[in-house]
Amino acid sequence: MCTTWWVERLSCLKTVGELYGHVATHLDAIVNPRVYLEVNESRWNSDSDTMTTVYGLKSSLQGFGVIVDFTVSKNSLDYLKGLSAKLHRRDIDVFEAYTMTNNINSEIQCLRDDIGVEFQRWYDEAKQLASYIVT
Repeated sequence: MCTTWWVERLSCLKTVGELYGHVATHLDAIVNPRVYLEVNESRWNSDSDTMTTVYGLKSSLQGFGVIVDFTVSKNSLDYLKGLSAKLHRRDIDVFEAYTMTNNINSEIQCLRDDIGVEFQRWYDEAKQLASYIVT
């Protein structure tokens, strides 16, 4: 993936958001295999470095600050998706891209003007994501 393909990065963030709870649950199954009856503990051959990495990743995913940061980043970058896709096309229309930039500026200004309501929506989304996390 080219480092300038923000559209792909946003798609990746959305996919991670959809799988967030599943990833956390599977990490928990690695750390606590006896809790998950369907996990055959004898199949795990995890060394101490792997377990340390899994514990660290699981802990990071469960931090509410990380969940809020993830949610805000994903939702903030969503405003740039259309423009980014337009700028990466071969047959770019500069005037249309310029117009899209103005539209994005207007959308961001509306977001700023109503940040309390918008952030509450994002916060609720983060709480929903956190509810999927196994503690």
